[in-house]
Amino acid sequence: MIVDNIDADLSALIEVIPKPIQDKLLLNKEVNDLLEVVLDLGRLPEARFLNKTELLDVKEVNSKDIDFALSKIGIFGADNRAGLERTLHRISAIRNRSGKIV
Repeated sequence: MIVDNIDADLSALIEVIPKPIQDKLLLNKEVNDLLEVVLDLGRLPEARFLNKTELLDVKEVNSKDIDFALSKIGIFGADNRAGLERTLHRISAIRNRSGKIV
């Protein structure tokens, strides 16, 4: 578990996010209200909470960030979704025309 006061399922989700983005997310007092994290290639990473959306970095998400997350997540199904073992979290992927996750 990353932080003692975070639910184990939420911790599992946060662990697939690149470390610099994790660190920014964990500084947020509303981390337990996190609904989703968006890591779209070429865009600023963002966290969506119950009552707000917050940018998590000043640098755009790059292919190394995506590759890090993919290495932690594993295989995506035909529906472009993957689950995190022993949690209810689902990860959705967007693919480019050549089929690469972006």
